[in-house]
Amino acid sequence: MNSVTIKKIYDLSQPLFHNCPGWVEYPSTHITRDYHISVNGFNAEMMHMNTHTGTHLDVPFHFYENGDTIEKVPLESFMGPGLFCDLRHKEPDTPITAEDLAPFLPLIERGDWVILNTGMGKKRGFNKEYLMGWAYLDGSGAEGLIKAGIKGVGIDALSIGGWGSPTKGRPCHEVLLSGNAYILEDLLIPDEIMDGKKRMISCFPLLMPGCGGAPARAVAYEFA
Repeated sequence: MNSVTIKKIYDLSQPLFHNCPGWVEYPSTHITRDYHISVNGFNAEMMHMNTHTGTHLDVPFHFYENGDTIEKVPLESFMGPGLFCDLRHKEPDTPITAEDLAPFLPLIERGDWVILNTGMGKKRGFNKEYLMGWAYLDGSGAEGLIKAGIKGVGIDALSIGGWGSPTKGRPCHEVLLSGNAYILEDLLIPDEIMDGKKRMISCFPLLMPGCGGAPARAVAYEFA
């Protein structure tokens, strides 16, 4: 067997912690240490959170009653070449359109993951822009990506869709999830990865049968 050497791994994941920022309509994430070394001989924590909190994946059941749940999606769907698209110039709460993505389309190959860098991941916190005002993918942008044959789309914001109106939030979800493209949300993208090079992506979700989303540890890596 030929060996493969990984040169560098880039963590693309936001941390999960007690009361971390998340979708404002969901209950806050609650993490407590219920067992302590001093009392029990070991430490162990309890967690209560929505599955769409922190870095996580959306699969078809999230928007479609008869859509695939996490355990039904082939594992190979959660990895592949990734193209990082620099959209940090986009104003808050504005759509990422087919026109915005047009410069990247010649670089996209069938089976790629496309990662949208809006710069919002570095603004994570309890502020209005992060919680309600990120740049979001619209229906036209999603349709163009589906036509390109992508495997999935990621974004460094709470959602691939916008906040405050179904007309901002639903179209891209519906287009992507009905087109066998998966969604990776709430990423943190390092600046050094924005050099135009493709890197391998993996974003394996927790195995949570019956769910339309699950937390994931998203990474990008490059080979020596």
